[in-house]
Amino acid sequence: MRYVVIGSCIAAMGAVEGIRSIAQKGSITIIDGEQRGPYTRPLISYFLARPYKFKDISYRSPEFLAANGVEVIKAMAGHINRISQQVVLDNGQTVPYDRLLIAAGGSPVIPAIEGVEAPWVKTFYTLADAESLHALLAEGQNAVIIGSGLIGMKAAEALWQRGLKVNIIEKEAHILPRIMSPDSAAIISTLLNGAGIKLRCNEELTAIRSDHQIEFASGLCLHADLLILALGTRPRTELAAECGLKVNKGIVVDNYLRTNDENIFAAGDVIESKNVLTGENEIMALLPQAHKEGYLAGCNMAGHNLADAGGIFQNSVNIMDSSICSAGSLINAKSETLIWQQDDKYLELFLNGSYLSKYIAINLPEVTGPLTNTIEKQVMIAPDGWQEFIAAPSLSTIPSAYWHKIGGIPRANTWNH
Repeated sequence: MRYVVIGSCIAAMGAVEGIRSIAQKGSITIIDGEQRGPYTRPLISYFLARPYKFKDISYRSPEFLAANGVEVIKAMAGHINRISQQVVLDNGQTVPYDRLLIAAGGSPVIPAIEGVEAPWVKTFYTLADAESLHALLAEGQNAVIIGSGLIGMKAAEALWQRGLKVNIIEKEAHILPRIMSPDSAAIISTLLNGAGIKLRCNEELTAIRSDHQIEFASGLCLHADLLILALGTRPRTELAAECGLKVNKGIVVDNYLRTNDENIFAAGDVIESKNVLTGENEIMALLPQAHKEGYLAGCNMAGHNLADAGGIFQNSVNIMDSSICSAGSLINAKSETLIWQQDDKYLELFLNGSYLSKYIAINLPEVTGPLTNTIEKQVMIAPDGWQEFIAAPSLSTIPSAYWHKIGGIPRANTWNH
């Protein structure tokens, strides 16, 4: 059996593990378009901040690939021939497959604005992007970052750590709009402002001038030595669409990560994943989700039939020495909101009846595991249980219904239940 994987990302490494958990025989070939090997993409901001400390951000080592009998081809996949079951590379080479996994990931969103091709305008998505930025940095430069999602925020923090003057521009009304509420975002905004990072919300980029002036719809004009576009990512679906696979916003797969071609699977940021809360297929682009999907796809490529139950949105990030964790989705506009705050700690719960649908936690990592599980497993908890918890959130006040659901109560908390 010839297993071929397009991409060398988190999902691809999960697929290698999945294949080899079932089949010790058969060749595995990875087509590495970035030609950098598997690395941990979220760590590129740490590399940018301290490139000499974070020189190695590998996700899996060369020894891992060798031990699993993986051949790596450093080239871009240019075409999939489903009839002959071959991947045609950009160098003209063809790679035959019996089972193919598309784990091509995503690519940065680049606005159709004149000036985006200027050498001082950058994206921040790959290790090559981080290296390119590193080569241009000088202390005291003005950096403008368009977008305050996770990518934009971590880029801003890294540039601030390198001694640049940083402006973050956000189109929405508050920073981290997909993750945080206005109240929780205000806490992080205060931290950033206190550090000297300037935030401007409700601003939309309209022009990039050759004299390093950046214009916005409001009339605001800023000077930028460096402009970083952090407007999100989109799945790299071109290969799939061109060869006739079903594509919506991402590649469409069934519960077994199989496309509409029985010999082609897809996993990771390139697919639409099932949101277990809404039942809808969405672009989730989450590292743990990508690895899980890759692993299941690998198992199924090797002959098993393991269904993917889907997942929930969850993010964990450290910004200015504050940990931010968020999970779930707002599935009801009339959700009840419970808020607790003490010093630099903050917790916000969004309840849909007896169910927790989302939470936002700042500097409370001890409760995030149970809260995430509560959402994912849809544990029913009576309202008074949540009221008791929010009065003094801790592991010991997690509602007892949660512990009964997962099959046990932590020894340290037994006395409390």
